[in-house]
Amino acid sequence: MWINELRYRVNINSIQLMQTKAQNLLNLFNYHLSEQAKIRLRWLYLLYYECDNNVSLAANKIGVSREWLSKIKSKFERHNRDPRSLEPASRAPRHTSNRDRIPQETESKIIELRDEYGWGKEPITIVLKRDYGLTASSSTVNRYLHKHLRIDPKLSARNKQSCLEKKLRAELDGQKTALRIKYRPPSKLKDFKPGALIEKDMKLVPTIRKRPIKSDKFHLKDYFNYQQTFIDTFTRIRGIELAEEPDSQSSARAYEEIKQRLPFKIASINTDSGGENGKNFAKQLTQDEIVHFYSRTGTPTDNPRVERSHLTDEREYSRIGLRFKTFAEQKQALKKWEYTYNWLKPNQALGYLTPMAFFKLWQQDPERAYAIKEDYQRYLNRQRRRLSSARRLKSKEQIEKLMDYIEAKLGQNQALKVELLPYKLELIRCELCSWS
Repeated sequence: MWINELRYRVNINSIQLMQTKAQNLLNLFNYHLSEQAKIRLRWLYLLYYECDNNVSLAANKIGVSREWLSKIKSKFERHNRDPRSLEPASRAPRHTSNRDRIPQETESKIIELRDEYGWGKEPITIVLKRDYGLTASSSTVNRYLHKHLRIDPKLSARNKQSCLEKKLRAELDGQKTALRIKYRPPSKLKDFKPGALIEKDMKLVPTIRKRPIKSDKFHLKDYFNYQQTFIDTFTRIRGIELAEEPDSQSSARAYEEIKQRLPFKIASINTDSGGENGKNFAKQLTQDEIVHFYSRTGTPTDNPRVERSHLTDEREYSRIGLRFKTFAEQKQALKKWEYTYNWLKPNQALGYLTPMAFFKLWQQDPERAYAIKEDYQRYLNRQRRRLSSARRLKSKEQIEKLMDYIEAKLGQNQALKVELLPYKLELIRCELCSWS
């Protein structure tokens, strides 16, 4: 069953989080390590954080000798706890003066191509053989690019800060596992039960200018407030809050307010990857042990029901007088609009019941509620099939006339120009095109 599959994924994620604790605590700058170095790093995590620096106890738990673990620990501390010092010694021979190397011509050509075009190892390998008749494997090309400092991997300040934050979370907030799943929620979850899945999104609401004009620069925050919308995918019950700042703290406050108004518990939430859905908001979901799904970047169809509700908002804003009002006026208008949406407005997806009426129907007669959902899904499938074929060329004659025009167009050249007007007239006669 899909619930068991979901639980399995959550368990796997928890195990993976536990396995990366050593990486987060002892490899702050996220250096690239080999598999053997990662294993040794986990040994040291066990030694420092779980065995209270007792080498004998840690060696017994790991299953290695005390002398071997003590040697690794000494080397690690001698290099100021640099994880790269855990890399095993190279097994390559130390004396390689008689080893076969690539010709100087090939080495020079690799650097020349890199400097001129900035290509990577694969394109350089192909061009060496194709244009110069020189042979070198992609790994050899990569090695010489490193040798001549044409590849210089660096860690950005953002990645370093992220590593430090991971360490802090592991130390201060490690008592609860974050149920974050970097996937879209399964489709069955949307029409499972009330509260099974909440879709969340944020939209801009035009307001009067908040601050006096001090410069010609345009600041979005000066002209817009931010609507935080939560919608239950099963009952379509919505919660709306307004904020002046698009940050995670505002999202967390909106979540706390709306959670109290919903007539059911929340099990999971699907959001995009915006900054307002991180930090404080994500921490609050972790405290409440709520599964947090993430939509794909630039894919609003992963959050279709909250996006559709925003379209309804756009159509209703002018009627309820929400645009270009003060923050207090907009907040009051949204409160009334939320009541209208949940208690008064019929919804086609719910058999033209209001969201609250549909929720009460589900409580009294679940089979009838699920039947309404199935009827609407059949309607959507019919609409998809109709729309997919609505703009498709079906007439054989139209296709033939179109191909004749394209062939004539592509057949034009300087020596013999083809008159296109007869072909255009044929497209008009077969009702494929019209005069502009």
